[in-house]
Amino acid sequence: MKRSQGKTRRVCAQEGVLNRITSRIRKSLELQEILSTTVEEVRRFLNTERVKIYRFHPDGSGEVIAESIHGKRLPALLGLHFPADDIPAQAREMFVKTRQRVIVDVIAQRKALNQLDSSETGESLLVEDIRYSPIDPCHAQYLSNMGVYSSLTLPILYQNQLWGLLVSHHSKPRQISLKELEVVQLLVDQLSIAISQSNLLKQTRQQVQHEATLNQISCLLHSPASVTKIRQTVLEELVKALQGSGGRLYITAEPTGKPAQLYTYGEQPCCELEESSYWQQIMGLPHTSPTQQYSYEELRVRNFSVPENLGDLSADRNNAHSPKFPHLRTVSDLYQEPQFELVSAFAATTIRSILIMPLQYRQDCVGCFTIFRNEIETETLWAGRLNHDERNIRPRESFAAWREIKQGQPHEWGLDEVKLAQALGNNLYMAVMQRRVEDMFRHQALHDPLTGLPNRILFEDRLSLTLAQAYRRGKMLAVAFLDLDRFKTINDTLGHAVGDALLQSVAQRLLGCLREGDTIARWGGDEFTLLLPRISCPEEVAKLAQRILSSFKTPFRIGDRELHISTSIGIALAPYDGEDTETLLKNADTTMYRAKQQGKDNFQLYTPEMNKKALEQLVLANHLHKALNRDEFLLHYQPQLNLKTGQIVALEALIRWQHPELGLVPPDQFIPLAEETGLIGAIGEWVLQTACTQNRAWQLAGLPPMRIAVNLSARQFQQKRLSKTIARVLAETGLDPSYLEVEITESIAMYDVNFTICILQELQDMGVYIAMDDFGTGYSSLATLRRFPLHTLKVAREFVNDITTDQKDAAIIKSIVALGHGLELNVIAEGVETLEQLKFLHAVQCDGMQGYLFSQPLAADAVTQFCQQQSAGGISLSNFSQKLEFSVVKKLDN
Repeated sequence: MKRSQGKTRRVCAQEGVLNRITSRIRKSLELQEILSTTVEEVRRFLNTERVKIYRFHPDGSGEVIAESIHGKRLPALLGLHFPADDIPAQAREMFVKTRQRVIVDVIAQRKALNQLDSSETGESLLVEDIRYSPIDPCHAQYLSNMGVYSSLTLPILYQNQLWGLLVSHHSKPRQISLKELEVVQLLVDQLSIAISQSNLLKQTRQQVQHEATLNQISCLLHSPASVTKIRQTVLEELVKALQGSGGRLYITAEPTGKPAQLYTYGEQPCCELEESSYWQQIMGLPHTSPTQQYSYEELRVRNFSVPENLGDLSADRNNAHSPKFPHLRTVSDLYQEPQFELVSAFAATTIRSILIMPLQYRQDCVGCFTIFRNEIETETLWAGRLNHDERNIRPRESFAAWREIKQGQPHEWGLDEVKLAQALGNNLYMAVMQRRVEDMFRHQALHDPLTGLPNRILFEDRLSLTLAQAYRRGKMLAVAFLDLDRFKTINDTLGHAVGDALLQSVAQRLLGCLREGDTIARWGGDEFTLLLPRISCPEEVAKLAQRILSSFKTPFRIGDRELHISTSIGIALAPYDGEDTETLLKNADTTMYRAKQQGKDNFQLYTPEMNKKALEQLVLANHLHKALNRDEFLLHYQPQLNLKTGQIVALEALIRWQHPELGLVPPDQFIPLAEETGLIGAIGEWVLQTACTQNRAWQLAGLPPMRIAVNLSARQFQQKRLSKTIARVLAETGLDPSYLEVEITESIAMYDVNFTICILQELQDMGVYIAMDDFGTGYSSLATLRRFPLHTLKVAREFVNDITTDQKDAAIIKSIVALGHGLELNVIAEGVETLEQLKFLHAVQCDGMQGYLFSQPLAADAVTQFCQQQSAGGISLSNFSQKLEFSVVKKLDN
């Protein structure tokens, strides 16, 4: 009867222990409370003197985190740490592999190993495998030194890993029955459930805390405060949320041209990390120098979802072809990372660990934030003083608490902190990108997409504001209109891609000419406007305009082409030339057209008379559109004389406009207008057709064969079908190509040297003569000139006018003649009007002349009569010789 009652009590005790532990797990959410209850219940159930729970740390060491003690025979171990080698690796492995329980009897020098799983397959055994073996002497001494003579050890597993151990100690031998072992095992299994529940609760709490942090950051990012204040506050909150001691927020330069921004908080290193090439290499950002021009190329980066150390950096750096992509990086200890080359920047600080989070989504990176952590001091209570002497392999004799303090230790980054940093980085990236998109829309509405300069809307707004400020302060300002000369020719012939590239280069060059505070805008097409505040006098504006004109003397390099282009500038001053935006712009525009009429490549200051002139030009342009259809154009022809033979060798076709109301309109009035309006192409083809037809008619009438010289405009020459057009005209008129001479100016030839050579070679292959007109007034070099397939150089009249009075002009003429003969070219002087000029030209062996001294431009009928007189016994030559007061023939003989 008593045996039956004792058995019943034991069963009730077992069930009571299980019920209390299970109830505690259900009611309590705190793991520590569950562990403390478990060790207390197990100690009472086993009636032993100490039960403890030993928790393993990632480094293999352990700590007693829960303990129940009865009596004073065994010392308390709660809170003490044990080194990793206290429990051998083989024992740890068997705890996991077979769920091995170990019962030790120190007095009997024996231990029992109870295995629940097979050591070969890892599967659960139907019958528990119990094995007995002698206890290891070191293990026996280890327990004896602790005052323990019997022990029970059960592994606590969580997710198939050794989480800890439940250990029962007694100062006397104590037998553990299989039933007791079974009950304790059930309790340990309940602990695994409690651990899982606790971790889930911890994750939930952490998630709630992280979401609160993210919501706080999100509210800050979308607050109405200034961007600078928002980002500075966000950085401070990032540092606090990630338990840092300081941090940096780096925002890359924006596509709108806004420079990169850097915000700092807390202790900082002694250099600008993000501007260093090494740091930007880590982040996958292209290294830029402070003087580098802004590039519209987007930053392309790769997304990584897991943190990585710097260990792979050396491999990336050794492989020059490997792409550099940013991803979150953590450096746990700056002084233990050999690849971290900027460690010297942190030497004067207490910073020990850093976290670098790029602000990115997929392939777009807009910056990064960096969090610093200072070094910390760690304190560990060990169970007995450690002796690292390898000769001392015996167990510790004492387990009394020994305090170990380490200074200058790194504060490592946890996985949860890394995940929070990634979430914060995503939020910050979205806010930065949203702000950039908004700024981009505003920028695009107010800026030219090709050059990035302000557009008309922004320019007018700035001009209105600057005008108001100048009026209040009594200051003067200037507005300038700038137009590229003959840009349409380049655009039409070389294509819009070349034209766009040229406009971008022009914009950069103009920016380099301006002062700080000046504004340049692209008004439209090839027109730019300048706003020049703080002007003290008109001369100051004139100097700036001249600086712009001088800068255009250097050719523009577009791909493999070298393009020469000039500009015309019109300037209006406030308040003298207008006190409102509309008036100033209109007057500056009018002045710019005046500069074009003055031969281009110059600047003009506004005068009131220009408005009247502009109105006249508008009326003239309207008449010009109708002139071709009304047959109002006609050609006059000016003879060219060979100074060696006295014969007429060519006639230059010169266009005239006979308006029914305005009378004879001179070419210098309507030719620039025709170029601006685009009519020059049709007019030029009419001149070519008419001149060739007339020359063929003279030949059929019996006149001596002569070349007809036709001037080609810039736009006409740049047409890709020019050669075909000339060939068609020659075929239609029946004129032999050798009797056609085309003239292009030096400036036209230098627009695109390669294109010029190609076209001229095609014409030369056809048999057409080629002359370079106005030689000496353009940009050609000797190296370029010798590449052109030419027949004739025509010396500009500017050099002929004063050759008898100006030694410099005389020297230039001699040089040009010598140059032409050296290149096997004929040299003809234009604008010869005096006997002295002719004598000089003859003396320097100039090949020919053209000018009013010999003949003014003649109508077609007058040319016939003039040439007939020339061929009738040399009458005309004799008269001309008498005018010269010497005989050309005698001169030649001498």
